[in-house]
Amino acid sequence: MFLRFNDSSERDYSSIEAELNIVKYLRNRALNVAQPITSLNGNDIEVIETKLGTFYAVVFEALEGKHLNMEEISDQQAYIWGKSLGNLHANLKQLPEEYRVNRPSWKDLLLEAKEALPKKELAAHKEFERLLIWAAELSLSKENFGIIHYDFELDNVIFDNNIIGMLDFDDSSLHWFAADIVYAWRDVGDFNVKNPMITTFIDGYKTETNLDMEILRAFSGFERLHKLISLAKLIRAVDIDAAEDHPEWLINLRLKLSGIIEKYRLSIEKLNK
Repeated sequence: MFLRFNDSSERDYSSIEAELNIVKYLRNRALNVAQPITSLNGNDIEVIETKLGTFYAVVFEALEGKHLNMEEISDQQAYIWGKSLGNLHANLKQLPEEYRVNRPSWKDLLLEAKEALPKKELAAHKEFERLLIWAAELSLSKENFGIIHYDFELDNVIFDNNIIGMLDFDDSSLHWFAADIVYAWRDVGDFNVKNPMITTFIDGYKTETNLDMEILRAFSGFERLHKLISLAKLIRAVDIDAAEDHPEWLINLRLKLSGIIEKYRLSIEKLNK
């Protein structure tokens, strides 16, 4: 079993409740999705009051199988990985409208990022305006837009022979389905539809549901969208009092995240040149 603890400033109760409703819906559709375990009080979510603030606790079941690194993935496993995402999207396309309530959209996430970004991040604020214009030109339909996982990377899937278990739907949001494919391959670097492994992944995906290739070819916009949202989240994460006596692990983590922030910042600044 796995315990997840969220600060109330990071996730509100209704958002977590909506996430759990989705994973339960998917279980009823026979998908292998990690389910919440009811507490001794009979709740899926426990509210914990501490001196540090309010936290929401959820325990999830462990799934059979193992995580794989990108270097370990065979062509067959890439195909199965893509097929499982296609199957997930096929079911999410049938998701009743009420399950979308209290889940953020890509635009909500972008607006939150704008609010969190310091005013001095001029390049990031310009990128925000460009992304709004870019997204407005993308087509919207039930076949290409809906609830997506958002983080279908290898650390959130479990391989058990030809069966894949799915974890961690807390970032699920209203988005273009093609974005889920782009985000699944974030660890590889820049997305490339000509990458043989990605092609195999897409072939598997298409066995389960339709894919709007025109939207997928807009992958660079999805990458930019993710970088801007991530930049804002990371700036918030490293905003701690440097004068306090922090443990070494926290100091090292802050240094690591600061390096990623600079990488994202430089990538965004290049777009202004």
